[in-house]
Amino acid sequence: MGRRMTPADRFYEWLLSDHPEAAAERARRRAAYLAYEAQGRAGLSRFVARTEADRDAPENIRELVKTARWLLARQADRLAAEAAESDAQRLARERRDFETSRRVQGAHGYRYPARYLGERAARQPIPPDPDRLAAGEESP
Repeated sequence: MGRRMTPADRFYEWLLSDHPEAAAERARRRAAYLAYEAQGRAGLSRFVARTEADRDAPENIRELVKTARWLLARQADRLAAEAAESDAQRLARERRDFETSRRVQGAHGYRYPARYLGERAARQPIPPDPDRLAAGEESP
């Protein structure tokens, strides 16, 4: 038998479920992630534009611009690949990854629970979100 699931593992297991509130939370987190990425991309793009417009920028800063352009291109490629993956494909992959993680932790026979699949998932209780508890917020 593998190690017991932590509260974070239990919450993540639920988050990957078909529970309607889990689906809404995944969508909220996805939107927050995309907004965060866009904000970072915008900041890096402003740095590149500002530095390219400054003829007096030192050479070491111009070298940073080359790295920034490379990072922006890599991020664009990664986001395009993520966008090409449907929500259903991403969810199935994340469930497989979670199963693999649990098995590596010693729970060799772990399978994603059937109770979290389909209509049954809506009847399951929502475990507390450890991140909200740590921040002093209450879970739903």
